[in-house]
Amino acid sequence: MGIDDYENHDIPRTADEIAHRCLALHCVIAASHGVERGELVDWLKEEQLWEFVSPIEQRFLLSDSPTEREIANATWRVEAQVALLWSIGKIPDLGTLSEQCNTSPMVDVIPNLGNSTADFIESAELRCSELISDEYEKVYDAHWKARDAVRRNTSIPDGVDLGIVQERHYGFNWLTGYCGQEWDAITTDT
Repeated sequence: MGIDDYENHDIPRTADEIAHRCLALHCVIAASHGVERGELVDWLKEEQLWEFVSPIEQRFLLSDSPTEREIANATWRVEAQVALLWSIGKIPDLGTLSEQCNTSPMVDVIPNLGNSTADFIESAELRCSELISDEYEKVYDAHWKARDAVRRNTSIPDGVDLGIVQERHYGFNWLTGYCGQEWDAITTDT
């Protein structure tokens, strides 16, 4: 498969798709912080959002005893969610690539458990593609520099946390439709 074949699969997600993904992620992240899984699953199903929860996320939400690794992975997804919420105008900025995100603004924009998600989804509006592309490039470049530093056994550049850029890159790759990959299969090539 040549480069042109990959590019033909890069179909950016719509604001509606991104909003649905944000809600699914919100529940996964909430479960990783101890919110009752059954209530989250019930809410997702009541809101007709269960189909937007990925297979790995469904297993996590339905598990009675997720592993510590699964919980850690789910908590880190909040950094991917930053990119998604920002891209649909739900939060004003992405924050830094060196400090974990402030979750308060994110929690404030997501409907409370049990409330309707319709307004959240309907009001999602994609930022302009040039702005998304600019921010994506910043994240990609920071991730490349951090991985290169690890490979060379040198210091990661100031202003960059490898975990944060990895997750932001994951979120941006999904929202840009990178190689047509679904959520559970996103790669963060640099």
